[in-house]
Amino acid sequence: MILTTSRDPSRRSRSFARVLSKFMNWKYIQRGKRSFESLFDELSDNEKLAVINEIKGNPAILKLYGKDGKEILSLRINVGEIKREKMGDEIVFFLGKPPFDPLLFEVMPPIKPAKKFIRKIRDKKIIKVKENQLEFIYKGKRVLKIKIVGVKYGGGDRG
Repeated sequence: MILTTSRDPSRRSRSFARVLSKFMNWKYIQRGKRSFESLFDELSDNEKLAVINEIKGNPAILKLYGKDGKEILSLRINVGEIKREKMGDEIVFFLGKPPFDPLLFEVMPPIKPAKKFIRKIRDKKIIKVKENQLEFIYKGKRVLKIKIVGVKYGGGDRG
């Protein structure tokens, strides 16, 4: 998965994108003046593109696109705290039922076999889900907090 921002993002959006990409083990690419087409050219066969759009200088929408350029998912979000931490590439796991399909984000879903497996792993990244709030926890510290305001599957083409 590749994560980028809209063109000319605010500091807060860039910081959010970096922390989210590190936590989720995604590749972060600075958008610059790149077109959407050039971003899709960088994707491998089954890879997805995540784009953070902002409203009034704050990260507000996370859109997920397939290799074909079709929008798969759009999340309307409010971003709370953002803490920069050095993170490894440990497995990401949801604790609780998110309001979207976690497999779209290449994350282990909250099912019984996954829970048994995750207990055996010492260092892990956990996304705690409480109602529509997501808390991203790494080694016992919260690094990110997001409120999901809206979820929309499907959508239009690029842009």
